[in-house]
Amino acid sequence: MLKKWIVVPVVVSLSFFSAFTALGKENKVMNLHAESGSEIILKKVEYREIEDGEGYITIEGRATADGIIEAYQIQIDTENGTYITKSLDYNSSKEELAAEESEEELTYEGRDSSENSILAAKSYYKGWLRASTEDPVRIETAASKISMSWSEDADGLLECTSSTFNTWAANPSEFDTHWYKNGQSFPKYKYNSDNSKITQTAWAAYYNYDFGNDDLRTDVKHNMTMIPVNKNIGSGQFDYKVTMDKSGESSALLQLNVTTN
Repeated sequence: MLKKWIVVPVVVSLSFFSAFTALGKENKVMNLHAESGSEIILKKVEYREIEDGEGYITIEGRATADGIIEAYQIQIDTENGTYITKSLDYNSSKEELAAEESEEELTYEGRDSSENSILAAKSYYKGWLRASTEDPVRIETAASKISMSWSEDADGLLECTSSTFNTWAANPSEFDTHWYKNGQSFPKYKYNSDNSKITQTAWAAYYNYDFGNDDLRTDVKHNMTMIPVNKNIGSGQFDYKVTMDKSGESSALLQLNVTTN
């Protein structure tokens, strides 16, 4: 079956000095609304200015673990408080795929007891959430990926069978820049009170010293949440949230990509 690939580059408008809700002297936030013509409507898009015009964007959406990789580009206009999404094609780099296969991943194995399987028929799903950073010439520099497998019984109870986390940094990138990993966290997934949702969070940080001036540093951090939900919301579906924090030399030029399956 031919798979459809999609990605999410985020382009921040330069006109971000107005129309914010003030949270403090150096902390302003704006909830953005979809423009007419957006091909994918997200649950929430928020832009937060932190200081000196720098800021970060948070994307919240919903995806389906159906084997179809979906993608879109999002551009934001903070002057008008809007965003627009356009579908894209996307392919992971050979370097990232090779690194993902060779490097040790962080893994949690869940339970799927034979007793529970006998008591109720189950449906099984596998999905993933990927966040990556892209430089101005559309070369990916770092990526973080959560993968989850889970089951759902006839009563809508969810059970995680596995959860993994992979990270990758371009070293070197296609244009001979060098990115490095700078820490990560992958706490074990959690169930809500009635086992109708599973929440998996993760973060990974990266840095670079040759993005431009070799004496200046650029930092990026991916904050990610993936939440499989039961049939009352949508069997095989999961909610997701991605934030990219960025700072340092030319960080405003970096874009965020989000891919789901």
